[in-house]
Amino acid sequence: MDRAVSKRGRASSAVGRAASETDGPSSRPVQLGAITVDRTAGSVRIPGVVALREGWLEQAVCQVGTRDHESLVTVEMPPSSIHAALLLAGLVPGRPGHWRIRTDGSLELVPPTGEAVAIEVEWVDASGVSQRAPIAEWIMIDGAAAARSFVFAGSVVRDRAATPYAADQSGSVVGLVTFGDEPVASVEVVPDQAEIAEPSMKAWTERMPPEGTSVTLVIHRVPPRTP
Repeated sequence: MDRAVSKRGRASSAVGRAASETDGPSSRPVQLGAITVDRTAGSVRIPGVVALREGWLEQAVCQVGTRDHESLVTVEMPPSSIHAALLLAGLVPGRPGHWRIRTDGSLELVPPTGEAVAIEVEWVDASGVSQRAPIAEWIMIDGAAAARSFVFAGSVVRDRAATPYAADQSGSVVGLVTFGDEPVASVEVVPDQAEIAEPSMKAWTERMPPEGTSVTLVIHRVPPRTP
């Protein structure tokens, strides 16, 4: 049976190890492997590489060697380590979205839940100038910018599975299409079957650095709106 990763400590024992190193008040960022966690800012910084600049997208970010052919950026670390870093940053997970065909033939779309996050990409261009952009600016839908919001959905933990944390098997880190295992998910549910939802998202080539460019992903909480 699948269940949401909704409690601290379920994603990875790395959370406990990192937390034990930072007991007490501190504004210092800490390292969780290659990931930098800023608990004061509620953000994580993750090294990655540009993987795809042309073609259809189903993921914004994946673990290298998994969904590289449909992802903008790849990262080395397993998705559960990124989940652990987000927990350590103080972010609250929810559940991935899902969809199904009802018995009457209608389509049911259930959006993901979890704390709202923003995702940005940092890199150095060919002129040596530092650049930073929301990852949504690298996504095109029907020739126009893709307005995308994201939440810390948290993937799922599967009892008695060889790979309990579902995203560690699929490689999903930041999902655009709804497979139901996304640690970080687009709030819009897009069925993962082409006969239900035709592919619509493409890499915006002109806005991206070359494939193989080293980047830093910055995932941080979205401050609540003031009334």
